[in-house]
Amino acid sequence: MRRSYGSLGAAILLASLGAGCASTDTVEAFDQRVSTYVGRSEADVVSGLGVPSRTYDDPSGRRLLQYDFTSPASSPAVFPSLGLGFGSFGGGVGVGTGLGFGLGGFGQSSGQNCSLTFEVREGRVQSFNRRGDGCTAPVSA
Repeated sequence: MRRSYGSLGAAILLASLGAGCASTDTVEAFDQRVSTYVGRSEADVVSGLGVPSRTYDDPSGRRLLQYDFTSPASSPAVFPSLGLGFGSFGGGVGVGTGLGFGLGGFGQSSGQNCSLTFEVREGRVQSFNRRGDGCTAPVSA
């Protein structure tokens, strides 16, 4: 099955994931891009942004579509590790232990997060709200 993502959805996703990479990213630009979904169908949102992270239907007929975006940490994670080694060299046998500090992306992420929620009634987007410091997009020229 082939998925098609609209260029607006891809732009929002990339902007959210790349938040913090450029100093020209603003919350206002993010709101301006996302607001184009207000009044459109739920299918348009899913077509543009993909399947939501979570959905919620309440008894009054309101449906919430939540999208969670996380950008990677901007610096490598430093974490301690312990090691134990066995080996031989030139006929001898040895055992060793050590303490080291690894660099890499396996530590806890300190990236920026963005949670975007659309309110849908009768199949149409009524409003949206955002939460997190990663809800930014590049300013259009």
